[in-house]
Amino acid sequence: MSRKKAAFIVAVFLSILTLGVWHGLNWVDDSFQRLQELTTAEPVAGGEALSKWLRNLAVVNGIVLSLLAALVIWHGWRGVKTESMPPKGSWILEGQRVWTGLSAMRIAKFTIAVGFLLGLLAVISCLIIWRFGDTVSDQAHRGTYIRGHGVNEFTCCVSGRWNWTNNNAA
Repeated sequence: MSRKKAAFIVAVFLSILTLGVWHGLNWVDDSFQRLQELTTAEPVAGGEALSKWLRNLAVVNGIVLSLLAALVIWHGWRGVKTESMPPKGSWILEGQRVWTGLSAMRIAKFTIAVGFLLGLLAVISCLIIWRFGDTVSDQAHRGTYIRGHGVNEFTCCVSGRWNWTNNNAA
């Protein structure tokens, strides 16, 4: 494949990716504004909504990183099987160096190792984001919310004594 054709394909792909990221960031900004309004009006419901949003983010993050890891591992595996890096059948630009033999095997095995590390990152980051969503939900339910009173304001308890309530405390 010629370098001009490859550069055109990459430019089109990056343009589409940029538009997707731009629209995605606008959607995230709108979601956060709605969550902020909901949290101000109803903290428990806002905490639940944020928790759900974070769990969805964890799933999407896991899917994207897992697919990318699978692609990298597959590319490395093809390199091991063909003893060539880039593997035979891949797009090769004019003038691109192709490794064969022992050096290709090292590069292919390294590529597979990077793919497994990326898969591990997918699992760990997914679990961290999911647990963060659980933490947000737990914190929203843990505090006592009394409509009309802000956090750390004096409220009257059932027995008639004045208590200092801290809705953020454990």
